Amino acid sequence: MITPNGTFGIVVTGELDQELFDVIVGCIPDGTWEFVCHPGYDDQELRQVRTRLRASRAEELKILTSPESSEALKRRGVELISYQELVAQS
Repeated sequence: MITPNGTFGIVVTGELDQELFDVIVGCIPDGTWEFVCHPGYDDQELRQVRTRLRASRAEELKILTSPESSEALKRRGVELISYQELVAQS
């Protein structure tokens, strides 16, 4: 089984903001890591699901797609890849 070295973000589920994202990005060691989050749209479909992560999904989507986040990743030399690329690296 092919997996990343580990994960980040689990303990901040539902609480992520830009400042916290920047701190997490600053702590990523060498290797291949997964950032666990739940981005999404607070739309009619989601409103039918019982979850405490309704409002935070839209906020996480905003953070993950922000220019500030892209710049933070670039400054740290973090390369975003897919699981397809993870498999190809093995």
